[in-house]
Amino acid sequence: MPIILPQFILKSNSKKIMWQLFLWSIILGWCFFSHSDHLFNADEGVILDGAWNLFNGRQLYSDFLEIITPGSFYLLLFIWKIFGVTFWSAKIVSVLLLFFSAVGIYFIAQKITKNNLNFLAPVFFCLVNSRWAIINHNFYSLPFAIWAIYFLLLGLDNNKIKNFIFSGLLSGVTILFLQTRGIAVGAAIFLFLLYFNKLKMALIYFILTIIPLFVLLLWPIQIIIDDLVLFPFNNYGAANKVPLTFLLIIIIIFSLIIYFFHKEKNSKLSLLFTTQIFLLLTTISRPDYYHLIIALAPTMALLGIIIDRIKNKNKSIYYKFTNYCLIAMITSLLIAPALDSFFFQLKPFYSASQEIFIFIEKNCPGKYIYAGPFWPSIYFESRKLNATPYPWLITSFNTPEQFLNAQKNFKDNNPSCAILIYPKSLENFKHNPNNLVENYIRNNYHLIYFETNIYIYKQ
Repeated sequence: MPIILPQFILKSNSKKIMWQLFLWSIILGWCFFSHSDHLFNADEGVILDGAWNLFNGRQLYSDFLEIITPGSFYLLLFIWKIFGVTFWSAKIVSVLLLFFSAVGIYFIAQKITKNNLNFLAPVFFCLVNSRWAIINHNFYSLPFAIWAIYFLLLGLDNNKIKNFIFSGLLSGVTILFLQTRGIAVGAAIFLFLLYFNKLKMALIYFILTIIPLFVLLLWPIQIIIDDLVLFPFNNYGAANKVPLTFLLIIIIIFSLIIYFFHKEKNSKLSLLFTTQIFLLLTTISRPDYYHLIIALAPTMALLGIIIDRIKNKNKSIYYKFTNYCLIAMITSLLIAPALDSFFFQLKPFYSASQEIFIFIEKNCPGKYIYAGPFWPSIYFESRKLNATPYPWLITSFNTPEQFLNAQKNFKDNNPSCAILIYPKSLENFKHNPNNLVENYIRNNYHLIYFETNIYIYKQ
């Protein structure tokens, strides 16, 4: 006999679903609105250039250097094979991945404690990430990491093997998009399972995490070790050092959050905190605001839960007021750069001037071009190929052997034009323009265009 629910329950559930759909529509709309610009960003250029190289038949890690795992490049290649090579197809899939991360954060919050305030977590996440260039491996790897954590939390609830399988597979896929983040999530979850004596589930999780990594066997093991492990380990941190100030602030905030929950014996919170610690460790080589905010995604799931706990605690009004003020201060600190961007920098539906690319099209014939020291978006936007194997050539980062090899490739491919761009941010890298490649350009090419630190040379 079918169960007939009272009409008021059906109406109540219907209203709740409609309200949630409305909120998610607003969040998705904000994601598209805040990322509706088309700028020429060097960080986005790394992924766009890598996918553009693949689209033109170049081989990753052999024909051109990259220091991250291949997932981001092949994702864009797949999108372009279906929808054509456009900036907006890449941007749309990036916004959707950001939105799926927000949904995952909400589901993590609901899995820990269900309450209506949990919608604050994805809202806050999308707001603090509204200023970043999102065609980027940091964002592409994030939804897989977040959903790996969610399925592990689900597995802790019902102990079903399928959830540990999903968590393991998603952790492996995270590694394929960004090795440091994927390894951090995988190690945290694996050690957590071992600590709580879930040996069978730990073994299943470990095996399933490894399975996606067999894709890396498509390349020689030595190349993978050299390009994805040794080279970034030896060169990345030294190339662009940043103060530890913001990392220390984040550690203090995170410690306060742990203290807030310290009386709760909750294995789900333990998993979340363990994963968060490992993710913070991945930022040590570059602990700037951008990398730390992205790494804090799991902890953001607790925002609504913390507010709800304070509201329902049997404490004095002064205790609650003090805690609310502390939350307001912390969230304001984290969201301030995004609000600054929103009020003073955000230009929805804005596209940067195409003047330079029109100039390149008219004056730089041929298949190849060079854009350095670090502006790889030029290649994709001009639909030309890099005359060297290196998306960046920075003296504090690349080796002397790489500069020598770049000069050789430059001569062999003989590009009609070379572009040297010196943005203010390059000063952080302590780049020396007196190097083999740039000296060769200045000695053998003549200047045909100059505007605000952009120099275009032609043979």
